Amino acid sequence: MVGHPEALRCPVPRSKPCHFLRPCLWMAYSSPVQGFLQVQQRTDLLTLVGGAVLLLLFCRVSQRLFFHPLARFPGPPAAALTDYYITYYDIFKGGEWINQLRKLHERYGPVVRVGPNKLHFSDPSAYDDIYRDSRFPKEPWFYDAWVSYTSSFGCTDIKGARERRSLLHPFFSRRSVLRLEPVIQETVDRFISSMKQNRIEGNVINIFHGLQSISLEVITTFCFAKRFDAIDYPGYQHPFLAIFLESMRGIFLVQHFPFLRPLIFGLPEWLVKIIAPQSLAFPAFTRTLGDQIDAILEEPTLLEKAEQETIYHHLLNPKSGQQLTTDALQHEANTLVAAGTDTVANIGNMAMFQILNNKDVQRRLRQELRDAFPDVDSPMPLEKLEKLPYLTAVVQESLRLGHGVVTPMPRIAAQAKSIGGYLVPQGTVVAMSVVFVHTNPDIFPQPLKFDPDRWLKETSSGLHNYLVAFSKGPRQCIGMTLGWAELYLIIGNLVRRIDLELVDTTKEDVEWKALLSPRWKGRVKARIKKVEDVVGS
Repeated sequence: MVGHPEALRCPVPRSKPCHFLRPCLWMAYSSPVQGFLQVQQRTDLLTLVGGAVLLLLFCRVSQRLFFHPLARFPGPPAAALTDYYITYYDIFKGGEWINQLRKLHERYGPVVRVGPNKLHFSDPSAYDDIYRDSRFPKEPWFYDAWVSYTSSFGCTDIKGARERRSLLHPFFSRRSVLRLEPVIQETVDRFISSMKQNRIEGNVINIFHGLQSISLEVITTFCFAKRFDAIDYPGYQHPFLAIFLESMRGIFLVQHFPFLRPLIFGLPEWLVKIIAPQSLAFPAFTRTLGDQIDAILEEPTLLEKAEQETIYHHLLNPKSGQQLTTDALQHEANTLVAAGTDTVANIGNMAMFQILNNKDVQRRLRQELRDAFPDVDSPMPLEKLEKLPYLTAVVQESLRLGHGVVTPMPRIAAQAKSIGGYLVPQGTVVAMSVVFVHTNPDIFPQPLKFDPDRWLKETSSGLHNYLVAFSKGPRQCIGMTLGWAELYLIIGNLVRRIDLELVDTTKEDVEWKALLSPRWKGRVKARIKKVEDVVGS
């Protein structure tokens, strides 16, 4: 028995299931109950996932607020949590970021945390620390939004930017600017002639639009030996200039919402023609520049036959050892046109308003110009204009209050460094708007007052160190010499050769919001006085 297999089995008595269990078994395996159990499982899973997300969110919030390397820097908690804090003021408040920065610095002091990994400074000493250091690369998040991200302006690679700028430096040297001075003078002459024609027709002149047209003509003729006749358009509104501001808004949208890039810049032309036909002016303009590039690349001997030197003589110089793609050439051309048109027009707009709005400034400037150029029709050479102290002071003060680029241009601290007296961790994005240098009351008393005399005092010799409308350091505006020349020739000629007066224009019209450069709330409008007033001046 012991060895028999049957003896190893455990005898289990067979019995029928109880009748009361049958309905329970039926309920357990029926569809409604199964559905309930599945829903319960899903609910438990969602609860688990939701809890995990909340935990991660809590950890991220705690890390940014209390344990981040920048947690010790003051600033609004919302800015410490998200970069969309800046987006709110840039996009949804329509260019109010600089005004908000003023409020933040008044509340928190000279350094403010404006993003999870971003600091903004207001002490002028910090400006040099950030922008004169060649080891601080540009921050890709900001510059990649620009369509011309492979240009000397948009390139975030330090070595690549240095090599590109080395090609362009000779073209924008003082010697080159003096050689092409007649281009600027001829453009200003055409503008003055058109203004006189507007007086005959009884038209009021939009000064900003007029200055934009001058700048566009100068930069395209100077760089590409191509004239677009912007001055000849009604109201000085070349189609490219008419859409320029909207293009800037599109770039800012892409900067804050990169996923919009295909929607804004990738729409087919036929669709753009339906929903925003005026927007076609921008690609049409850049296509014109692109056609010139294509022609030169197909037939390099065109450069040898050219009557005037262009940027392509430098960018395509085989001795440089650099081979630029078609896209790189197009990006460089786009950047030069945008920067060359916008900066001078904005600063000139501020200059003409302040001169025409201040009778004493206007009188003194006109007298200095009259003494230097007794014959109103005589040439006004740049080198002679540059020697006039009051005109120079007016140009400097216009640069100070016109600012140039007002949006903070971000850099990355490549290593831990003291900026404005604060030790900043490596990898931090740092920036400072030129507005906080130009309106610092310790450097410029009564900073919002247009006062050319501040540049003429014996104690003012160091003020030029704080004039940063063209930035500073290795990435400062490459066209700075050309910009100065344009301002001297435009202001000098307009004030000496015609007598303008403001029309329906107040200080509120030169208040601005920030969209890279100042975007004026109004327009500076003027007209030429009676002919006898001009002749007698």
